[in-house]
Amino acid sequence: MKLAITGADQPMGALLCQRLAAHHEVIPVGAAVDPGEDGVDAASYCHANLNLPPAAAAAIRGTDMIVHAQPHDPAPASGTGAEGELLERISRGTYVLLQAAMAAHVGRLILISQMRLFQDIPEQYIVTETWQPRPRPEAASLAPFMAELVCREIARTGRIEVVNLRMGTLGAADGTSGDDAVAAVQRALVLEMSEGYHWQEQHVVSGGRFLPQGA
Repeated sequence: MKLAITGADQPMGALLCQRLAAHHEVIPVGAAVDPGEDGVDAASYCHANLNLPPAAAAAIRGTDMIVHAQPHDPAPASGTGAEGELLERISRGTYVLLQAAMAAHVGRLILISQMRLFQDIPEQYIVTETWQPRPRPEAASLAPFMAELVCREIARTGRIEVVNLRMGTLGAADGTSGDDAVAAVQRALVLEMSEGYHWQEQHVVSGGRFLPQGA
């Protein structure tokens, strides 16, 4: 299977590129000119501004599925208007990427979002996929939330399937291990959707308060 993996210039995307390349043909896609992360094949790396439709279309050309890891840990912006720039990059970039995917007849996109969307829920509650996210009023939290909203609404048109995998910080004690992240994406690639549904959410955590009961 040929996969385009966004966010290849950040830790989660880089890990997925490195590990999934053992079983799939991987096209690493990143916003930085160079990947800057260990394990990413510089020869196949695609530097792309996903906010630009031609760039997004070129980045995913010929791919079977897309793993959109950029919203999980997007490169931070700096300077005046940094928060607005970050939100624009992730929300518009996700929308443009999905439009390019549908035009190219890509059947599924796997979104890598963030468990921190639930960090302000009191610890006595057991948080599952049925809970609504509660993002903080700051770009780092709103960016993955907005990516989710874009993906969910477009998936509901029935033109593309989206599996939303919410993960914790990579490698943190209360986050998501590399092994669990890769295994979750591998399952999402072959997941059979319920009839009539094109959107599914899963929480992928390896420890801490969000670890599913019985895990």
